[in-house]
Amino acid sequence: MKAELDIRPISLPHRAMHRIDNGRGTQVFCLKGPVWITQEGDPRDIILSAGQSFLLDRKGVAVVFALREAAITVGAPGHVSTLDTPRWAA
Repeated sequence: MKAELDIRPISLPHRAMHRIDNGRGTQVFCLKGPVWITQEGDPRDIILSAGQSFLLDRKGVAVVFALREAAITVGAPGHVSTLDTPRWAA
């Protein structure tokens, strides 16, 4: 049985940002997107579309930027799967 977690979506209007402090090991799941993720000290550009996720792997600050209207969840790895994604998110 899957443990119930109270993970609420974070709505991001176009060009809005969500800051995550010391998020190493935290999963960002894109419910609606696309979003761009950048991490402190990381030269990569991470782009997620609806249904995709990324596990933050750096200490320090990470920023999620909405390239269009978006919605994300942020939490422990495996907290959301594509089967959990509401229909409105696509």
